[in-house]
Amino acid sequence: MTILFASDLDRTLIYSKNSRGQEVGEQDFAAVEWVDEKPTAFMTNKGLQLFQQIASSITFLPVTTRTAEQYNRITGLFHTAEKPKYAIVSNGAVILEDGNPLAEWSDKVIAQMQQDLTSIEHVLPQLDSYKKNKFVLKVMQAESWFVYLIIDEHTFSVEDFENLSEIFYQQGFTLSHQGRKVYIMPTCINKSTALQFVKERIAATTVIAAGDSMLDYEMVLKANQGFIPSHGEAILKGGDLPSHVSITNQAGVLAGEEILNKVSDYLL
Repeated sequence: MTILFASDLDRTLIYSKNSRGQEVGEQDFAAVEWVDEKPTAFMTNKGLQLFQQIASSITFLPVTTRTAEQYNRITGLFHTAEKPKYAIVSNGAVILEDGNPLAEWSDKVIAQMQQDLTSIEHVLPQLDSYKKNKFVLKVMQAESWFVYLIIDEHTFSVEDFENLSEIFYQQGFTLSHQGRKVYIMPTCINKSTALQFVKERIAATTVIAAGDSMLDYEMVLKANQGFIPSHGEAILKGGDLPSHVSITNQAGVLAGEEILNKVSDYLL
């Protein structure tokens, strides 16, 4: 029996200084990512220990909106554990196998984007008017896959997000608001479909999934066992969650530790 633990990274297992919370003292944090030799992402010491124990006993699959380059910065997560054979990056547009993109997968995604008219070339011109808006600080793109806005959280309102969602949803895009970023994602680029591909490729029989955002929601729902951090955007979806999906009691970095505890318990 092959058990696959598929998890989002940022704000699910690992946390920036701004998102990790105040309940844990500095001495209890373990850095897992560095940029310009400065630590930028953290877990609790206990969380990292739990992760390394889990990763040695089941198949771990990182599923992240980060690009491959950004994913490869998280060296501390695999300091004592073997790096996963597979990783889903760029929100599902790219699947890495032994560190290399699977062309057969990304070619399918590109073809679907062209058919759906959801390429970056279709998005960027529509965002020109938003560049002058007070809540948009930058318009960024993740390689050739999708666009995201760096926003001023103090001036960005629920109504602003709803207006953007209404405009782009009708064109085949999914939107997600995560901290200072608003992702505008082609619907055909999604974590759930990419996860299904990997599941079939390794013949996994059971999937445990965790994630905090709307970009993780479908992946978590389709798993045999799912976890959502209590701070997660995904719990704002509304309605009752199925019995196999749990919301953590803790928030911030302690939610990540709690998820890993629950995965560990699931394996017992």
